[in-house]
Amino acid sequence: MSYFVLVKEKTYMYNSVSRYYSHKSKDFIFASSYQDNLIEGDGHIYVPSGAVAQISKNVPHIEIAFDIKDKPLFEKIQERLKGGYIVIRKNKRSGRSTIKKKLVLLKLITLINNHMRTPKIESLHRLIDRFNLSKGTKLVKCDIDKSDILNNSWFSGFLETDGNFYLNFKINKDLSHNGFKIKDIVYYMRLSQRQNYTRKVNSIVHLSYLEIMNKIAKALNTSVINIYRDRIKYEEHSYLIRTDKIKSKNKIFSYLNKFPLFGYKYFAHKNLESIHILVKNKEYKLKYGKLKFIKLYERIKDDPNRDYWNHLDKFYNI
Repeated sequence: MSYFVLVKEKTYMYNSVSRYYSHKSKDFIFASSYQDNLIEGDGHIYVPSGAVAQISKNVPHIEIAFDIKDKPLFEKIQERLKGGYIVIRKNKRSGRSTIKKKLVLLKLITLINNHMRTPKIESLHRLIDRFNLSKGTKLVKCDIDKSDILNNSWFSGFLETDGNFYLNFKINKDLSHNGFKIKDIVYYMRLSQRQNYTRKVNSIVHLSYLEIMNKIAKALNTSVINIYRDRIKYEEHSYLIRTDKIKSKNKIFSYLNKFPLFGYKYFAHKNLESIHILVKNKEYKLKYGKLKFIKLYERIKDDPNRDYWNHLDKFYNI
């Protein structure tokens, strides 16, 4: 039986024509880090250039792809940003959240600037250059954030897009163990990322994700695995991190209790953490622990609370 879920104090400031807005709060900082990594994970920063930039409909924008199960999260983000729009694909399995309106886009740029950690910062800097040139803004291009990975919500945003939780175990019938025995339990958080950031229109841009993946792995007391897959039409090269060790599991659960997930993977995290406690305390070997283990496993597959997104009430204010 198995389950796999493709699951500094900062000043807020931007120049919109001639007005400046400023704001300081811890909630803002966490929102900035979290929102930033949704973009660094499944986001796309579009900056038209050359002749394409002269076409009126080709305006700069930021969009984030999401699984349809995360629609409530992106509706909440839209509410907090006070702008943007959501489009659901025809297959009803995924959607896109897009921000094009100038004021909202400037707000989002200010949110994520100074919090980016991956090579995708290259596209943010192009977007800032475009705004400064065409809109007369004076946005500063901040460098890569090199602060502790586990000190803010950036990593939880990364897990929302590129992470998942894995659980696998066996059940043996055993009359001496109250009817059945749970064994060979394997569970972990899994994070994967392509090896390089590239641009189709500029072959010179070829930046590695290895540095940030090594930093995440070090923070979680684990290591980076090189993955190669020979697909039908292309070769896939990626990096993989798994929390295999007990110390790594403790770290990821402790971190997510401080900087929580807000999408549908929130439910998988909470149920898997309860299984983690059962395993650590060896309670899964006892009758009540086995029954609780199976119940949690069933909830990971189909948590009835998934219809109630009360945890979004605690989503960051922007």
